[in-house]
Amino acid sequence: MIFKMLTRVQNIFLVTKNLEETSRKFSIFFGRKYNFIGQSKNLGIDIISFGLHKTNICLISPKHSGIWFEPLNNFLKNKGEGIFGISFSSDNIDSDYNNFAKNKLKLSDKIEGNFEGDNESQLKFSFFNILDNNIENLNILISNEIDFQNNKVYSKNNVSKVNQIVIQTENPEAIKDIFEEKLRIRLALDKTFKEWAGRMLFFRLGGVTLEVIEGKDIKQNSQYFGIGWHAENYNNCYNSLLKDGFNLSEIRKGRKKGTLVSTLKKPILNIPTILIGLEE
Repeated sequence: MIFKMLTRVQNIFLVTKNLEETSRKFSIFFGRKYNFIGQSKNLGIDIISFGLHKTNICLISPKHSGIWFEPLNNFLKNKGEGIFGISFSSDNIDSDYNNFAKNKLKLSDKIEGNFEGDNESQLKFSFFNILDNNIENLNILISNEIDFQNNKVYSKNNVSKVNQIVIQTENPEAIKDIFEEKLRIRLALDKTFKEWAGRMLFFRLGGVTLEVIEGKDIKQNSQYFGIGWHAENYNNCYNSLLKDGFNLSEIRKGRKKGTLVSTLKKPILNIPTILIGLEE
């Protein structure tokens, strides 16, 4: 069976109780202003989006009755603020919908609507959810090409892009089947590490790694655990974040040869956060 390729991790949706305050913190962290501010009447949300390389970091809050209003309120009530979901971009959403359905993926109906910007701009969207029980808590969408970005060039001294999204699961084999076999996302590494007797799978899509970690204490099928951000000029970015009041651990060598990492001790929205870069 021939599939149209999913092209990238297009949006990461972060739910927050205080959109304005969270936006202010991320603006300092990213070293840039947001690219889009507005709402979606269909989804029932307010949204502020930051563009990082090929991925949009979308801060969302429930606003009024809509498709996401109740799920977001339940998420905030049961889990608190954090990573609500992600969307993969499709270059032919109708074709992919039909192919994925034929490949025995359980899918929602296709949903269409608009994001209405405060400057009266409108972005049309079309997406569908993957409803498989093993990943339903991840709220993974397949969407058409939506671009909140304005293609501005930013300083290399800031956070430059998303490096990885970390997922914990009790059933890595089920995630592998969905990502690799059904969605055709490239599996770059599948390894069990003796240090903690855990299996790790690294999927790559459009320059972003989906890092799946086996966990025995997960109380649900799967959950997001954290985000890794890439800094083009690591030392400058690290020192800039310290000056801006972020509490970072000391720089240490990463698991991958030639990399440097540090963790954010008090991360925004309590999302475990790591800053990654290359040795200079």
